[in-house]
Amino acid sequence: MYIYINVYMHKCTLYCMSESAILEKRTHSPNLDTIQMIEKTIEDKHDFRTVTELYHSLPRGVQYATFKKVLVYLEESNKISYDAKGTVFWIFARNKPGLVVLEKESTQLR
Repeated sequence: MYIYINVYMHKCTLYCMSESAILEKRTHSPNLDTIQMIEKTIEDKHDFRTVTELYHSLPRGVQYATFKKVLVYLEESNKISYDAKGTVFWIFARNKPGLVVLEKESTQLR
């Protein structure tokens, strides 16, 4: 009797471990070319009224879950921002000299 219970518990443990392995396989990270494609699309057109509008303007298809993961990454790295209406804006300055000139020519708002 003891052997059967031990074997049953071992099978349950293996089953639970395989289930967690299956769940880990379903989540994936986006490729670098996908991230760069989305960055370039946002940077070239500057702003989109909605996330859906941005999604449909991509040059090639991307799974929506991957697309949302890239948007979270871009927001956390301070490359994009959203306003109260949900409009997506590119806020990252790529060229340092252009940023310095912009800072000199801008009026301070204090």
